[in-house]
Amino acid sequence: MYRKNRWISHEHGDLKGKVAVITGAASGLGRGLALEMARRGAHIVAVDINPERLAETASLVEAEGSSCLVKITDVSNWEEMSAMADEVFGEMGQVDILVNNAGVAVGGELKDIAIDAIEWIVGINLMGEIYGTKLFLPPMIQRRQGYIVNVASLSALVLLPGHIAYTTTKHALHGFTQALWAECKRYGVGVSLVCPGAMKTNIIEGTRDFSRLKGSRRGSDKWGNLLDRVGKEPEEAARTIIRAMEKKRFLVLIGAEAYLLYWLTRLSPGMMRHLVAMATERMFQK
Repeated sequence: MYRKNRWISHEHGDLKGKVAVITGAASGLGRGLALEMARRGAHIVAVDINPERLAETASLVEAEGSSCLVKITDVSNWEEMSAMADEVFGEMGQVDILVNNAGVAVGGELKDIAIDAIEWIVGINLMGEIYGTKLFLPPMIQRRQGYIVNVASLSALVLLPGHIAYTTTKHALHGFTQALWAECKRYGVGVSLVCPGAMKTNIIEGTRDFSRLKGSRRGSDKWGNLLDRVGKEPEEAARTIIRAMEKKRFLVLIGAEAYLLYWLTRLSPGMMRHLVAMATERMFQK
């Protein structure tokens, strides 16, 4: 199974027969991963809180000739996640791949953000991924095989203006996933951290914006349009992630801007902090 340090092989059917649990599977990257893994023979468990879009994902997966088990679940709720995991193990027997992908965004400076919005984003972006890992990892350790993909963001590695709540959750996820990799290595369980740059997703739709900028709604619309024009297609990003899984690569950067900003931050973190401070002052000055 792990010959030549590869967990899956393009020459031997890829993910045929494997069970993949994907959170945030109703749209965007989650849906893209569901479709790409289905094309490689995986059985999909699609998890999300949006029943209509989740049903669309299931139909698309089944059109690829794979099975799709739908689980309407709030990833920030431990009781719902626990019940979902019990149902999945009962119906599927085992889980080979876990993709913690569900995520939301909050915009604005800390002084303006409502505390319930911070609790909301921490619950989904961080605790949701911890809950998923806590529930599905132990059987992987017992079997000494499996793979966990934690989807973060470029914001896990670099600073961006007006993203303090989002950045906090994604930086925390970066640390969590590094420690998880270290714990899982001796068990043969693969771990990857995915940090996309611009992606064609609908994350803007659910963003809670506290920026208080004049015309902030118009700015959000422009940002959404920009993502539609230059962002990576979810299925293209999904193929990149699957190739990284094949090689058991820890850090998966997606998009030229992700590589550029990552290396600029590595080379001169102080300079990047000052640049973001300048950008923040310009954006939020009264």
